[in-house]
Parts: sequence; structure tokens; C-alpha cells
Amino acid sequence: MLNVSAEVQVLRLSTEKIIELIHQTRNDLITSHLEDDAIQAYFNSHFHLDKVSAIKVEFLKRDLKELLSTPIDLVHYAAAIKEIKEFNNVTLISNHHQTFMQEIDTLFKKYIF
Repeated sequence: MLNVSAEVQVLRLSTEKIIELIHQTRNDLITSHLEDDAIQAYFNSHFHLDKVSAIKVEFLKRDLKELLSTPIDLVHYAAAIKEIKEFNNVTLISNHHQTFMQEIDTLFKKYIF
């Protein structure tokens, strides 16, 4: 029989698991922005640009795909990691939607000029 502290240890999310979940959430969000229509809609709603050139869209898609293969920036996501770990609650990822969007927004901003 496990003692109580061992049972709690088993149920706690590891930092590695939290990072993996944040990485997956970030990649899902990036993937949802890879379609031409989604890219144009993002430029329109966030930067009030009606139409962005096909070349810029292709370069942005390349950058987004590259971001998919990179590890998350632990400093950028530190608050999310800390909160999820502290409360041992994965659903708190949704509280950090803006943090996820900042990373994507940075890439979009490269192509607004």
C-alpha cells in the first residue's frame, strides 16, 4: 500500500509533462494558422490589412512550420508552467491563451510592412 505522500507524488504533473502539453497546445494553435484563409483573416482582424501578398503568406507559413519543430521558450512560458505546476491543473493552460498568441503574433508582425 502506498503512503499518502507517494500517492500525491504519482498524481502530480511533472514539469516535463507540463512542458510537453504546452508544446502540443502551441503547435495546435500554430497549425490552425497555417491555412491561407486563416492567415489573411489574422492579418485583417489584428492589423486591419485586407490583403497580404502571396509571397508574404508563403514566407510566414515557412516561419510557422519552423516554429512547429522548435522547443518552447521556457522563459516565455514560465508563468504558465509555474501556475499549472502549482495548482496541478492542466486546464489552466487556457488562462494563458495570450501568451501563446504573442509568439504567433511576433511572426505575423514581421510581414505587416
